[in-house]
Amino acid sequence: MKTNMPNKNTSELATIKLFAMGCHIQINLNTTRLNPRYSQIVIDQQIALLTSDVQKRIAQWEQIFSRFDETSELMQLNNQTNQWIKVSPELFEVLQRAIHFTSKTQGLVTPTLLKELWDTGYKYSFETLPKMSMPSAPMTGSKISSNTSSNMTLNTSASLQDIPRASNDSQQIGRIQLRQLADGKHQVYLPAGMALDLNGYVKGWCAMQLAEHISHVHDWQLPCLVDMGGDIAIGVPKHRIDKPIIWGVAIAKPYFSNSEHIQEEEDVAILALSSGAVATSGQDYRRWWHDGRWQHHLIHPHYSRPVGSDILTATVLATDTLIAEVYAKYCVLLGVTEAMAWLNKHDIAALLIDTNNKVLVTSAMRPSLVQPNLVQPHLIAG
Repeated sequence: MKTNMPNKNTSELATIKLFAMGCHIQINLNTTRLNPRYSQIVIDQQIALLTSDVQKRIAQWEQIFSRFDETSELMQLNNQTNQWIKVSPELFEVLQRAIHFTSKTQGLVTPTLLKELWDTGYKYSFETLPKMSMPSAPMTGSKISSNTSSNMTLNTSASLQDIPRASNDSQQIGRIQLRQLADGKHQVYLPAGMALDLNGYVKGWCAMQLAEHISHVHDWQLPCLVDMGGDIAIGVPKHRIDKPIIWGVAIAKPYFSNSEHIQEEEDVAILALSSGAVATSGQDYRRWWHDGRWQHHLIHPHYSRPVGSDILTATVLATDTLIAEVYAKYCVLLGVTEAMAWLNKHDIAALLIDTNNKVLVTSAMRPSLVQPNLVQPHLIAG
């Protein structure tokens, strides 16, 4: 997923680019209304200060949430189970929301799968994991995109997860306890044998935090679009005096990071958004080679292994990026039939791409499609 900037003939834009939290971060600032009031030198100085502020915030969040750093607050919590542990308000909030959405997703999207992720080889930052363009062992399942240059295939056959494993203690999220003390401090009780991974929630939470800070708290209250590795939040100033800024977000055709030749970029659809959030989750990008097979990061809690789904990617719109991220992951775990039924029942805007590269769009998504002709009509469902 990528962003298409507003027409530069009518809008002045500034961009902040960073790499942190294992992903590329891009913050687009609409500075159009600043130009009559400030010189370019002043604008550049303030954007430099804002960039420094953003870097400090992200560094602080990494110290809280990283699961690749044993000194992070999250990993210290994971290493101190069966007792009450003081935590930061940020960790408390994200964990509280993760627990809330576990029940909303029938237990399929849960933060309690760190050990299962480790079992797949995902113990280190994604960019360090082994990726091969050609597997040394044959794979079974439906083939990926016909225009992909790799011969890799997806494990989508039911045999991979036909026998559920018994639920273990790490998945009993109701056993986690949270409390706020009279002095305002926060504490968490994590049962023995449980380990948390909040990465899937944190990127969405951070994107929304940055967008709201820039558009609500910063002195200039700039309209902005924050993209944290595909988790996108749009910041809209509280006291808007101009007409709404329309941002273009392109949903690109899925690709695989392990391909020898990355296919040419091709947009599946382009969305026009003035507020809210959008996130994409899927089996296409975050993949690696471990234990003689391809692995990916979407673990099905019933089987304690990467899901074998007929959804390649799911893109969901919501009011909040964390919600969009959770629901996108939920769709992949459900599969096409159940996901489309659930999305349409709850009037959620979403676009799914299945493992045959067919595109399915919910009714609620259609008003946001700026170029609906890119989505072939006979592939639309909803």
